[in-house]
Amino acid sequence: MKKKRFYSALTLLIIASFLIVTMNNCRKTNEYPVDMENLTDQTALIEKSKAMQEHVLAFKTKMEYYWDNPNLKTGGELYTADSAVLEIESLLNYDFCYTDIECTQKTFELSEVAMPLDEIEKINDLDLMQVYYDKIIDTLQAQMGRVNYSNMKLLLVDLEKTGTDSNGDAIVSVGALIGNEEPLNSPSSSETGWHYGFQVGNCDGSGNPFEGVWDAALELQITIHGSLWTAPPPGFIRRFDVVYTKEIIYPNVPEYRTDDDVEDNYLDYDIFYATNSLSGYPITSDTRCVSSDIEIPHYINSYNSIIADVRENKSIELGVTLSYINNIIEANTNYNEDYIKHLFMFQLGETWLVPVGSLEIENILMH
Repeated sequence: MKKKRFYSALTLLIIASFLIVTMNNCRKTNEYPVDMENLTDQTALIEKSKAMQEHVLAFKTKMEYYWDNPNLKTGGELYTADSAVLEIESLLNYDFCYTDIECTQKTFELSEVAMPLDEIEKINDLDLMQVYYDKIIDTLQAQMGRVNYSNMKLLLVDLEKTGTDSNGDAIVSVGALIGNEEPLNSPSSSETGWHYGFQVGNCDGSGNPFEGVWDAALELQITIHGSLWTAPPPGFIRRFDVVYTKEIIYPNVPEYRTDDDVEDNYLDYDIFYATNSLSGYPITSDTRCVSSDIEIPHYINSYNSIIADVRENKSIELGVTLSYINNIIEANTNYNEDYIKHLFMFQLGETWLVPVGSLEIENILMH
């Protein structure tokens, strides 16, 4: 159910006039880039973030104004598909997403919606309001409805224009990172390593005390997140925009091949992968066991290096400074276990700060 707010006619007229000026000249690249890693002057960082917060709140007021006045004949400002996507993505991550919380489970849901464009390939405020409330928020609610977590939270939203349909409308992918908020407790085992996935536990075999609780994928996921996560300045929480999701489902490609290594199902790729197609090197219990002393450190370094490379290249491509946000590592195989591998996904985004107390995160399921 969507919330509605009511204003007097005079107030609405004033807001409309103000917003036409305030929201002018939106761009796909954020006007207020924030570099969390390299900007040492916290005063400059906070000032840039204030400008971004004002911009997002102005857009939010604008959407609420058109929602409360659906019979307006004009639609205010015109947006390209890319700028419209950025505005909505920034608002969703500002209003509804929980940052820096601990989650024992995470999943990424992906859907598509159509964004109508006019003959000059733009969308006005009135139509954008309808896309925001009736398509994108409804889609996010449906995505969360498919996830069965006991303490479910929306962690991040990634919107991307991915193409154009036969009607000339923009196709927009709606990605939702959803988590189960619970304290993380990484277990300690005296065994030599962890089974590669599926929460099989350590390498002690069936019935070990960590079965159904932990595995190498979770060990890598939490360790990598801990190594890349940086705390915001005291008194602030993080918000994100210009979100980018990288998903690697095929680790056995030349890009991730370990240099100067014989292919023998042991550290062959930068992302965990083994196959039964190698003559003389079948998948065994040793192959499924990711050793704590050699393999886990190797994959921590290689997964971190992949994130760093993508972050650098994508920052240059987009013209903004992207920061690490989150990651998911999961095990994967087929029915015959012809291969075993990790699926590796991570999110990057431009980071800005909001003072604690100035924002009350809304439950999107109640919106």
